[in-house]
Amino acid sequence: MPLQFSQLTEHLFVHRDCINVGILCDGERALLIDCGNGDVKETLNTLGITTLDTVLFTHHHRDGASGFRHLRTRLSPETRVGVPAGERPWFDSVETFWNDPKNRWHLYDYRPHNLMLTESLAVTDTYVENDLIQWGNAQITVLNTPGHTDGSVSYIVSVDGKRFAFCGDTIYDKGQIWDVHSLQKGEQTRDYHGFLGAREALASSLQKLRQAEANALIPSHGKVMTRPADAIDTLLERMDTCYDKYVAISALRHYFPNLFTEFEGREGHMSIRGGKDVPAFLRHYGTTWLIISETKEAFVMDCGSIRILKQIQQLQSDGEISDVTQFWLTHYHDDHVDAVPQFQAVYPCKTLTDRVVAQVIEKPQRFRIPCISPSVARIHQRTRDGESWQWNEFQMTAYHFPGQTYYHGGLLVEGNGVRLFFAGDSFTMAGIDDYCAGNRNLLGSAVGYDRCLALIEALKPTHIFNCHVSCAFDFTLEEIRLMRENLAERETLYTDLCAWDHANYGLDEHWIRADPYEQEVGSKHAVNLRVYFTNHSEEARRAGCCPVLPESWDIRLPQQEITIPAKQEGHINFTIPIPEGNHARSQRLIIPIEVTYDGRSLGQFREAVLVF
Repeated sequence: MPLQFSQLTEHLFVHRDCINVGILCDGERALLIDCGNGDVKETLNTLGITTLDTVLFTHHHRDGASGFRHLRTRLSPETRVGVPAGERPWFDSVETFWNDPKNRWHLYDYRPHNLMLTESLAVTDTYVENDLIQWGNAQITVLNTPGHTDGSVSYIVSVDGKRFAFCGDTIYDKGQIWDVHSLQKGEQTRDYHGFLGAREALASSLQKLRQAEANALIPSHGKVMTRPADAIDTLLERMDTCYDKYVAISALRHYFPNLFTEFEGREGHMSIRGGKDVPAFLRHYGTTWLIISETKEAFVMDCGSIRILKQIQQLQSDGEISDVTQFWLTHYHDDHVDAVPQFQAVYPCKTLTDRVVAQVIEKPQRFRIPCISPSVARIHQRTRDGESWQWNEFQMTAYHFPGQTYYHGGLLVEGNGVRLFFAGDSFTMAGIDDYCAGNRNLLGSAVGYDRCLALIEALKPTHIFNCHVSCAFDFTLEEIRLMRENLAERETLYTDLCAWDHANYGLDEHWIRADPYEQEVGSKHAVNLRVYFTNHSEEARRAGCCPVLPESWDIRLPQQEITIPAKQEGHINFTIPIPEGNHARSQRLIIPIEVTYDGRSLGQFREAVLVF
């Protein structure tokens, strides 16, 4: 395969592997800006470089830094390693991240991101805004450019009479960014509620880059841009348009109206509906809805805390209910399932949930997704989409309902002259709950919220219920049409914004995932790992991957590939041998996974965890 590098000036080159790596040359020595997967060493050979003097990093993500270990033969005791000051711990102390339970369970914050190194590297220098680095005949100015990560920096390289901005992942190409989910950031709330929340920080960073008046922008991912102002202005315009479309039907306007006052009255924004009275046979506690039958039997939905369990027990003590005879789980989020083990110990009734939801709550260690709880639920019936059953005087019908999260169910309850739809956390009177990209809110016809809204339109419930809202509500057909049209527009707009042929690659962080994400090794001599790919494209795609095992194991697994049909999911299986001597050590071993997709190297794009 021919080496992939280009020459920008006499002394400046760009090598391309999973990212763009800057190479500044001075005779036989070089300075690198990021290092990708390490293939840059071949380009260094071609350029006659014998000494790697300095390595600078724009941000902590693994796709830009994992190749450092492959460059060790080029390093000397004098080699300088420079990183953004705000991200130093995610280079030289990454074990503190991987070993902290708060970065594994109950995930409401996404900064720093887990796309970080799996092993620490030694750092010699840290940089902040306006630091100057004189190297050879080049001068490098440091700009703080947060957005993609909180501590990201860009390096403005002045060499051979020109200026170049190595800008990390602030931009991908004209009007495009690498992904949307990395911009998840809370403002007045936690990151969980902050869809595109880092856009203002990113916009400020882009304006800095514009003012730097570089001859070209060199992003981590993407193309060299020789018209920086045009590329940046187009991106700023697209981000504003995409955010407006998000706010227009956002359920978050109900919870945090003060966050969106500047959008009030905008054309195309759905009005916030009023609530409806709740039928007398319902009770609401925390995130739990409870149905009381004429027989005094109770049907309970979700149990996120011991306090809820005690309130249900009090109903029984007061004689308002006789017993709990069925238990439905809407989705996997911790505020809905944390107390399920205690609930099931007190009320050993039948527990039902959607079969997709069951994957997570029966074996949560398989996943690393938002708000995940380590509590394990015992499921007696995994419902199919459209499956019905009778509970006392009520007809129950379960649906796969990929609203607030892909791993979500909906329940239609018919009886006593009403049609009640329990939508979990998927709607409020203001619209749809898609404020966390990690929840896998897919765009497209008949998927994600479009599927959910089509179902609501077909079922025509008299009342819709959200687990966090005490009143009921409904939507008019016109409001459903507006929301579906908004989602259809978003599919086009967000595809234009992202560096992929469909928006869902940029929105759905989990389109590639390791299964199980975490597993106990115990005394096993080998463990199995499956890597899933979701092909969001309109055509078949070729995907490949390979787990990267510790160097000390002296084991290299071959890359495997698979062709995945359009709009479908595929997987690749691996058996990972465990060498003797590793079982005696107590450790959490992070296994990065090298990925290629549609001919594009993505570097160490995912990871899995082995617990010894």
